[in-house]
Amino acid sequence: MSLSVSPQITTLNQGNAYWMARLSALSYLKVAPHNQMPDEVEILTKLQAEDPLFISVKGWNKNSAQAIVVEHRDYIAMVFRGTNETLDWLDNLNAFAIPQLFGKFHRGFWQSLEDVWQPMLERYNTLFHAAKRPIYFTGHSLGGAMAMAAAAKFVHADRPFNNLYTFGQPRTMTRSTARIFNDECRSRSFRFHNNNDIVTRVPTRSMGYSHAGSYLYIDQDLKLHRDPSNWLKFLDWVEGALEAIHESGIDAVTDHHIDHYIHALKRWEFVTS
Repeated sequence: MSLSVSPQITTLNQGNAYWMARLSALSYLKVAPHNQMPDEVEILTKLQAEDPLFISVKGWNKNSAQAIVVEHRDYIAMVFRGTNETLDWLDNLNAFAIPQLFGKFHRGFWQSLEDVWQPMLERYNTLFHAAKRPIYFTGHSLGGAMAMAAAAKFVHADRPFNNLYTFGQPRTMTRSTARIFNDECRSRSFRFHNNNDIVTRVPTRSMGYSHAGSYLYIDQDLKLHRDPSNWLKFLDWVEGALEAIHESGIDAVTDHHIDHYIHALKRWEFVTS
């Protein structure tokens, strides 16, 4: 089955979720092993091999932040790359929340967005004025946190956007900020969490942070659950952790890989209670 983005749909959609995950994965391609700059040519080549309606890819690399703006004939996507430094943000002052927009956001994630935001916004404005198209925000890991903060910027500026899709993102904002965000755009924001993915658990609730958006949980069998109960998640975590004992790697880390998310989205098998 061939999946594609449906720009006219802002509710949860398989094609939209799948392609945002694919774009998030492709954002990891870089020009050289020791050069974090996104490989614009390679990314576009791979995209056009599947869909010739992709037009351009523009990338940025500053400090610990990398991102791309992907132009398709029918839509535009701001895609933020994750990083191995995600957990490092939690070990220093960057873990504190700072006042921004309509609330408080994680300092490190916000600063990462700020490193690339202005040129990305200018690129988007240029493309949008040339041909008006809907915009998507997406990212994996730290990139998901940056994508959520970017969507919050659009909310604060009363600018429309189609959807936010994130995969394995850490908590990005405080509880009160998340409530405002959800009031504004929960129906257009979708956060996917795969089984024992450790990154989704930080920064902790005890630090005042909260997740936002509509919650989609991927269980041990790659089946999808909408807003599952904590008890279900706990039982599935135990099952996944026990199975991981017999496999190589650490379950909480391997579950974070973007490929696991892509596999589940391609299957799109929901559990109904």
